[in-house]
Amino acid sequence: MGIVTSALTWFSVGVGLVNALVVIFVIFFASLWLGRKLGLSDTLSMLIGVGTCICGASAIVATGPAVKAREEEMGLAIACITIFGLIAMFLYPFLYTNTIVGGWLAHNLNVFAIWVGTGVHEVAQVAAAGGALGVAGAALCVKSIRVFMIGPMILLATYINGKRAKVIVGERPKITLPIYGIMFIIFSLCCAFLDAHASQIATMGFDWLSIKAMLSGTIFKFLLALCFAGVGSKVRFRSIAKLGAKSFGVGAFMAVFAGVLALVLAIVMSPFIPT
Repeated sequence: MGIVTSALTWFSVGVGLVNALVVIFVIFFASLWLGRKLGLSDTLSMLIGVGTCICGASAIVATGPAVKAREEEMGLAIACITIFGLIAMFLYPFLYTNTIVGGWLAHNLNVFAIWVGTGVHEVAQVAAAGGALGVAGAALCVKSIRVFMIGPMILLATYINGKRAKVIVGERPKITLPIYGIMFIIFSLCCAFLDAHASQIATMGFDWLSIKAMLSGTIFKFLLALCFAGVGSKVRFRSIAKLGAKSFGVGAFMAVFAGVLALVLAIVMSPFIPT
């Protein structure tokens, strides 16, 4: 994922950067807080949080092993993100075109794109919701900030998990930096370098843009599907059912909270966003 997610996106989304970062950190810590209040495990709360605020199932699959989450916890978190993200995919365009929400967003499709890019869970769902009104590219540009944050958020989740273990066990926390998060950041920086010098590199016979398109369009999708299949093969519905309805309730609440927070931020920023 890192090799096709350029760190240069930080400089291309304007005020959408602020919206994305606020949603990421508020939703992550709100999910952790709410989960603890309702008796959920920290790992499940983290998975619901990163799935909602980063990029859905891929963030869950990446974070789960780093925080030693159980397979049923990962399965439940993925189920929540898939279901509620699917609803958001259809709901956002409907609200913009048929309700007062369009007026709140100044009937500016760029503002709508920022709302979609910061509020909808999965990359594919963002593409569909934005594409419904012809702004898939702008929405995905904002969404890419959230995707890039997979690496840093895995490191943060691992740190919090280690600190939590210290409180429970009473020992010095052993915090292991997940290689996935570190390599994601490194490859994202490499992608940024290659993107910035693509034309010069092409003169040397290395067509980076074509290779990047192949990786993101074919190989990446296959590997990601393989990861999901691996998680699914270990999940038992009986084990998920034991986690209780509260888990789905937290997932539903965080999905609504993320959408409302993203909407409020988009409304606040709308005067500064060109049509």
